[in-house]
Amino acid sequence: MEFEREAEAFYWAYFDFRPAMGISLGHHRYDGQLPDRSPQAIASEMARLHRARKAFERFPPEKLSAMARVEHAVIMQEIRKELFDLEVMRSPWRNPRYYLEALDLSPYISRDYRPIEERALAIIHACRAASAYLGQARLNLEDRVPLPWLETTLAQVAGATDFVRVDIPKAMASVTEEPLARDLAQALASMAEELTDFERFLGSRRSAATSDFALGEDRFLRMLSETQGLTIRLADLKRIASADLDRNLRAMKEAARSIDAKKSMRGVVLEAAEVRPAPGEVLELATRQAQEARQFLVEKDLVTIPSEDLAEVQESPPFMRWNAAFLSAAGVFETKRLSSFYYISPPDPSWSKEEQTAYLIPRADLLFTTIHELWPGHFLQSLHSKRNPSRILKSFCTYSNEEGWAHYAEEMAWNAGMGHGDPRLRVGQLKEALLRNARFLVAIGLHAERMTVEQATSLFQDKAFVDPANARQQAMRGTFDPMYVSYTLGKLMIMKLYEDWRNATGKRGALKEFHDAFLSHGCAPIPVIRQAMLGPGSGPAL
Repeated sequence: MEFEREAEAFYWAYFDFRPAMGISLGHHRYDGQLPDRSPQAIASEMARLHRARKAFERFPPEKLSAMARVEHAVIMQEIRKELFDLEVMRSPWRNPRYYLEALDLSPYISRDYRPIEERALAIIHACRAASAYLGQARLNLEDRVPLPWLETTLAQVAGATDFVRVDIPKAMASVTEEPLARDLAQALASMAEELTDFERFLGSRRSAATSDFALGEDRFLRMLSETQGLTIRLADLKRIASADLDRNLRAMKEAARSIDAKKSMRGVVLEAAEVRPAPGEVLELATRQAQEARQFLVEKDLVTIPSEDLAEVQESPPFMRWNAAFLSAAGVFETKRLSSFYYISPPDPSWSKEEQTAYLIPRADLLFTTIHELWPGHFLQSLHSKRNPSRILKSFCTYSNEEGWAHYAEEMAWNAGMGHGDPRLRVGQLKEALLRNARFLVAIGLHAERMTVEQATSLFQDKAFVDPANARQQAMRGTFDPMYVSYTLGKLMIMKLYEDWRNATGKRGALKEFHDAFLSHGCAPIPVIRQAMLGPGSGPAL
């Protein structure tokens, strides 16, 4: 079929330009490769994407099979997303973070997908290519890059340098045969020097950096359309964001009153946050929560669990401690049976006792983090993706679907009875929701309404009960990740889809059927899934 041939050609050309993404999926034909980011290669990729868009526009969706219609929509969305990034955001020229993903060597040491000697060779090839690659980055990047993006990249490059100097040699210590061990050591030393030089280069750009990071209203809305398939007016988006924040604040007030009617809501919430597991108990507690969450899904018959695979709860390796808790799932195309990991990062032992205690995730918060990351969040979605017959739907994931589903899972689980109505657990669930509500409003504010980073920091503190240091960090993230609206945005689109699906089908309370149908479309844009489930003229996604 012509569509299938065109899709096949598009698929591999896509990952030829983005080998790191291919590696993360389990396409190890790309091991050891760094991409070409010369001006000529970038121009060639933009031209290829334009040609691909015209080619796929020739296929009338109504003449394709149901599966092919979704694949077609996903490919078109991916093309629009990448062209937006290259032509509108101009990431290769304005965003130094654009160059970091390809330099991530962690896939070569996080899992034994191939013999260690083969993975060592891949590391050597990648390290040897780093000089040319970072030379292209220096050539491409403009002088006046946004300062928040620059500062964030500087911190990440410093971490990457330590990773190359310390963590990879430790992980590859069993490679002792010469000349492989010598070549590996030399390659890693060379890459560490290249990263240090790149850090110096970025540091030299501070004086020319600009505070102009905001997209502006038009580009912000275009971003939602081109990357997530959502077309909406700013006033409507802000109204929806504010309404959900208010809904969750009312619920938090009610939960706080149930715990202690004599205390203020803030006092109750902050007091609940002090109920934390001891450092030595965290992994055991998270393991127990994971077991209980999975069993809850089975008992309530909320969604199909496609396999008996489990994610191992482990302490985050030193080189992966950028987040307090997260899922590291094996790639969907791995041919060897590999483990997925639910990583929880311990506090830094060099911190004071008070700082270490404050870093630990509160008990109630940890439950809904576990739900978000595992059951029925990211890990369950990855299990459904693995069994999807479409390579396209296995491979391409939309931010608002991936994070929207996991965030939706938190509230859905609570509503289905997870936590047995305990108001303390409700506070944990609502804190997660309010954090995402604040991100939603901050992204709109920073990029479409001239909100300052200081005002964004205050919003996180005032509305989401975030401590000052983390509130500042969350606000800074909003300057370079405006799509962190996706958590609440995706959740609300899924909730609306469920209500509209129930009304259209007359299936009241049929959560399992809805969830299975939703997950069968992979991580496609939610408006695409909406049309697939409800048909043409399905109405707005929000």
